[in-house]
Formats: sequence, structure tokens, C-alpha cells
Amino acid sequence: MQNQFPSKQSGRRPHPPIVQNCTQRIALDENELATRWGLSVKTLRRWRQEQLGPVFCKLGARVTYLITEVEAFERRVSRFSTSARACA
Repeated sequence: MQNQFPSKQSGRRPHPPIVQNCTQRIALDENELATRWGLSVKTLRRWRQEQLGPVFCKLGARVTYLITEVEAFERRVSRFSTSARACA
């Protein structure tokens, strides 16, 4: 049986094997979230600038939203009627 990781002599950290058939997503990009909420990407960008909307992750130019954060935000802004305040 062959070792799937390079030897430690190379000085590089071994990478775990990549799972090809991962069905559970943990994050959405800004295009996917805009589509989910029926908003424009420009609106999400403005919300980030104004510190509105859900918590996001930014690595370089890439912005993602953890699905758990999106769902938590959706619960916080949910209302029973148009005259009711947002849930705490």
C-alpha cells in the first residue's frame, strides 16, 4: 500500500485528499446570496460597506457568506407582520 502523502523530507506540509463528491455546502458567494434573496450584488456590496447584512468572510477579492451566518441573519430580521419589530 502506497503512502498518499509526500515524505517529510520535502519540507512541505502534506495536503489531505480532496473529496470530489462533497454534497454539503458551507458557504455562498455574493452572486449566490444575491440570487437567494432576490437582490443585486451591488446591494450586498453596499451593505458590507455600511456594516449591514450578515457576517461575511473575505480572502483577497473573494467574498463568501457562511450558510449558518446567512440563516442566523434571516432569523434576526424575520417578522410576523409589517408592523412588528424584528425578532431579537
